[in-house]
Amino acid sequence: MALILFLFLFQLIRKKKLKEQYSLLWFLVVAVVFLLAIWDRPLTWISETTGIQLPSNTLFLLAILFLSGMALHFSLLVSRLTDQSTMLAQKLAQLDRDLRKQQEQQDEESSHGRSHEGASDARD
Repeated sequence: MALILFLFLFQLIRKKKLKEQYSLLWFLVVAVVFLLAIWDRPLTWISETTGIQLPSNTLFLLAILFLSGMALHFSLLVSRLTDQSTMLAQKLAQLDRDLRKQQEQQDEESSHGRSHEGASDARD
């Protein structure tokens, strides 16, 4: 299973669907899963030390803790990106407003320039 997950992660990175910064964490998870698959003594030791009856229950507990940590991390990331999107939308609206004002001023100046040219042509 660890080998399949490793190949899957490699494909996601190759196709640029997973950024390298997140892939390192997932490769660490694959390495831990692989180590526990071939050497279960650490998991048994953790189970005995914490009083958990079965090593598989310890594995599920560790997986739940890991996934909870990831959910918290991504919640913080989404919150930060939402704030940045709001700020960027506000800046874009301000730039759009300034651009429209500048365009209106240029239109007024060009229309005043044309009316003065028309008056001087009529006098000639």
